[in-house]
Amino acid sequence: MAEPDSLSRQSGALIRDRLIEAAVHEFGEQGYDRARVQDIARRAGLSTGAIYGNFRNKADLLAEAVDRGLAAAARKLVEALDRGAASTDLLKMVATDLSDPRRRTWAPLVSEALAAARRDDEVARRVHAALRRAEAKLTELVELAQQDGSLAPEVDSAACARLVLCVSLGVDVLTALDFEGPDRKAWTALVHRLFAGLASAAVRTATAARRSAGGRSGRSSG
Repeated sequence: MAEPDSLSRQSGALIRDRLIEAAVHEFGEQGYDRARVQDIARRAGLSTGAIYGNFRNKADLLAEAVDRGLAAAARKLVEALDRGAASTDLLKMVATDLSDPRRRTWAPLVSEALAAARRDDEVARRVHAALRRAEAKLTELVELAQQDGSLAPEVDSAACARLVLCVSLGVDVLTALDFEGPDRKAWTALVHRLFAGLASAAVRTATAARRSAGGRSGRSSG
């Protein structure tokens, strides 16, 4: 049987989760400035007191929602690595993941957080910290790709991570604006081509050899 303190912690975590989930939708639909604390609480099926019992203010709730979302994305990458996914494939996934239905929910929140960060110092501090952590995780992926020979060692890992982060955030902002995107296959092909240009000499040589072999096979079968 669980101890009372343990149950209380579990209950508190569930309440925070419900509030954050409600805030993500409310901020996305109403915008940060128009979203009201009482509406977030109502959406979560809780009282306004539940919000102030868990968060200092609306800015804290917004920052926590962004922080939670980026942390979840980072965990997704780590879990994929643990399953044996190649680090370069994960970097490409971050840049090409346009079809994830969760992006429609997440993108407006990111857009609102970036705008609010320009007006609210607390939001700015928390958003900056969350983005730094996300960029650090991307930098680790770049360095892993360099260690296994997928990416060229002369590629600056921090600069490459920033490029991937900028592309991902840019996609979020445009998605929040319902800005119609390019053909998904064309976009994915372009990103893969960009990463091919960053590949190590060994990978480029192996890729060229495979293409050459494929070309010869095609000609002989014809």
